[in-house]
Amino acid sequence: MATGSLMNSIISTIFVLSLAALIAAKVEIIERETAGTILDIAGQPYYVSSNPLLTVHPSRRSGVPESFAPATSIRAPYSPITKSFLESQISTYGAIDDVWTDRFLESLFISYDGLTGTTGFFDEAAEKWLQSSNITHLFLAANIRLPNFVSPPVSQVTTAPPAGPYFITASESLGLDTHDVYRLRKDEYASFLFGAIPDPSGGWIQTNITLDDSKAQYIPVPSRIALLTKSLPLSGTRFALKDIFDAKGLPTGAGSLAYARVYPPPNTTAPSIQRLLDLGATMIGKTRTSQFAHGAQPWEFEDIPYSWNPRADGQLTASASSSGSACAIAGYDWLEFTVGSDTRESVRKPAAFVGAYGIRPSHGSLDLTGVVPLSEEMDTAGFFARDPRLFSALGSLWYEESPVRIKRQSIRFPKKLLYPTEHFPVKNPAAQALYDGFAAALEKQLKIIKVPLNFTEALVEHLPEGNFTHFQLASNRLAEYRSWVSVGRPLIEAHEQLFDSTPTFDPRPRYMFALGATYTEDDFADAVRLRHAFRDSVAADLLKADIKSCSEEDHVQNLLHLRPG
Repeated sequence: MATGSLMNSIISTIFVLSLAALIAAKVEIIERETAGTILDIAGQPYYVSSNPLLTVHPSRRSGVPESFAPATSIRAPYSPITKSFLESQISTYGAIDDVWTDRFLESLFISYDGLTGTTGFFDEAAEKWLQSSNITHLFLAANIRLPNFVSPPVSQVTTAPPAGPYFITASESLGLDTHDVYRLRKDEYASFLFGAIPDPSGGWIQTNITLDDSKAQYIPVPSRIALLTKSLPLSGTRFALKDIFDAKGLPTGAGSLAYARVYPPPNTTAPSIQRLLDLGATMIGKTRTSQFAHGAQPWEFEDIPYSWNPRADGQLTASASSSGSACAIAGYDWLEFTVGSDTRESVRKPAAFVGAYGIRPSHGSLDLTGVVPLSEEMDTAGFFARDPRLFSALGSLWYEESPVRIKRQSIRFPKKLLYPTEHFPVKNPAAQALYDGFAAALEKQLKIIKVPLNFTEALVEHLPEGNFTHFQLASNRLAEYRSWVSVGRPLIEAHEQLFDSTPTFDPRPRYMFALGATYTEDDFADAVRLRHAFRDSVAADLLKADIKSCSEEDHVQNLLHLRPG
């Protein structure tokens, strides 16, 4: 995949900017805190870390502002540096980035990344263009020949920051500090637990920023321009992470205040999440989850309030434990994808409720070390996305090294689409038309034939004693026992030892822990055997494997009819 092609394929709007129309931006300091400073430019809030990305020493002190000032960095790969190149870079910045604005052209860094030992220079049109601008100061890399003009004033620097927007200010060493820019975005749907910015020593620093009476958090969102320079498949994408996955330096609470209080922030990142980072994606915060990923109703969220579904009338639940991640991807165009977990529909069902793409991969697709378990026998790491191209690419990339992935190349699609007659047609004619249109498109484009089937009746013969209730109870036991043994019991013991008190839990996990404590290892082993027998039976007789297409059949579900998981 070409560098940045994933993001560039999604971007379609380009605009042209007139530098002559620029007005110097007034930067107001709203609040200083240990981790960073909140700034305002023309009513738009920004955040800068207390740790500068880079400190340079300009040849002229007149270019060093006493307080924060916006700046833009452009890196030229060839010389002469032309007017058309500078204009195209600025136009591209405006097209691909929702953080950069023309107000960041108050000061301008220009670097030359051509052949080592060569000197870059501006052509005549570029010099006139710079002179006619309202740029207050021009910072040039030492390997660029100084232009012959007085205004804007020019300083040389030994190095310049990567391409993108920055805030600059005087450093303690009489130099110039350049700080990464974060645009503060309001979490109006209460999807996030907190935001996060990179820690220079590794991992992340937690942010909890509120700016108005709503008490909603504001999430620091980094510029895409610098992210796209990583030259990795997912460069330029931003994601949020369900709060059951470990991220170095950030607390993992799994929706529980007691859990976050007992266990310190991890010093490593979950391998599954590190995989996304290695692919170039950027994590910007953690999303809310039902406590310990037990499916719960909105009114059962006590420690951490439920997120708001942006769809419908605002009163529709987003369902299941990954609801925070689902609400975030549905509500915020400044995220490309969000990570959730799916044990029993905790990605698939929220995806249906918010109108996004969601996936539960095959069990065992990713290493779930560093993830708070619900049931290790059923847990999977999934994700949500809005764009189908990104959804497809991300699935291929994230699960590429899966130990359960079929390595051979499929040479055709499944032949049949199993259509459960007990679930269809749905009551809403408009919704049914979507299902019908989808099935018709599969048949027309991919030759996949819709096959009506009473799925409930077809499954009965594969169930123990032909009984759904017995199977459901056994499935519940896998989660109840594991969650109690792996999470509940150790947490209670640690909390009592540390604080001499028993922790409180939300209603759903409290009930599940009580049940889990009544089971024996033999009870659990029986449930595991039943699950394996059911899986093998269905695979052999109903959803058969196929060496040419992975599976003979696919099937469609109306998730609105199914029980939360």
